[in-house]
Amino acid sequence: MSDKISVLKKQDFLRQFTEKELREIAPYFELIHCTQRDTLFEKGQPIEHIYLVLYGSFKIQESIDRDAVKIFNFLSQGEFLGVAMAGLPNPRYPTSAVCNEDSTLLKIPVGLFFDHLMQIPELRRRVNRQISERFLEFQNDICKSHKLAPHRVADFLLRLLARQGSQSGYINIPLTRNDIAERIGSQSETVIRILSQWTKNGWIQTTDRHIEILNRQALMEVESERPSKKASRGASDHLENV
Repeated sequence: MSDKISVLKKQDFLRQFTEKELREIAPYFELIHCTQRDTLFEKGQPIEHIYLVLYGSFKIQESIDRDAVKIFNFLSQGEFLGVAMAGLPNPRYPTSAVCNEDSTLLKIPVGLFFDHLMQIPELRRRVNRQISERFLEFQNDICKSHKLAPHRVADFLLRLLARQGSQSGYINIPLTRNDIAERIGSQSETVIRILSQWTKNGWIQTTDRHIEILNRQALMEVESERPSKKASRGASDHLENV
C-alpha cells in the first residue's frame, strides 16, 4: 500500500487530494508490471480499465495476418492507454497493446476514471490533449502514406523526438528496424538500408535498440523533401518508395 500511495502522490492530477483521501481511493488502483512482448490487452476485449504508463513503453498495434502487424503508435511514460474509446457505450479496445520493454503501469477501473477522476480539470485537459494528438498522428499517417520511405522514416523519428520535449537527440523509446517498418508501412529491408546510410552519413547512431539523431537538420531536410546538395549526395536511398 505504501508503494501505491507514493506513486499516487507523484501524479500531478491527484495533487489536490489529501493523504487521507489518497489512502481512501488507493485500493481502487493497482500497480502492475509487464515484461517485453507481454500483451496488456487485445483488440475487441471490453474496456474495463484505463492504464497510465509510469515507466516503459507500449506498441499500439493490430495483426494484419498471421505473420504481420501494423503498429499505429508507441505510448510511453505519462500517457494513458485504452482511454480514447472508453467513453462509448459498451466500449471495446480498438487495438492491442503490447509491452515494448519492461514497464510499470497504474491500472484504473474505467468507472472510477470517468465518474470521478475526469472531473479533475487538469486530468481532463491532459486526456483530451493526448486523444487529440493521437488523432492528429493518425491523420498525419494518412496524408503521408504516399510519400517515399525515407521521408516517412524521418518524419516518424522527428515526431517521436518532439513528443519527448527534450533538446537531446536521443529517442527514449526502444525501436527495432522491424518496428519502424511496421509503423510506417514499409519493408524492414528498406528501413535497414535507410538507417545504415544515415549512420554512414553521421546523421544518426544506434545502440541497443535506441536511436540517437546526431544531425536533426539533415533529417528535417529529408522530411521536408527539400534536401541540400550535401544531403542529396548522402541519401541515394531516398528514391526508394516501398
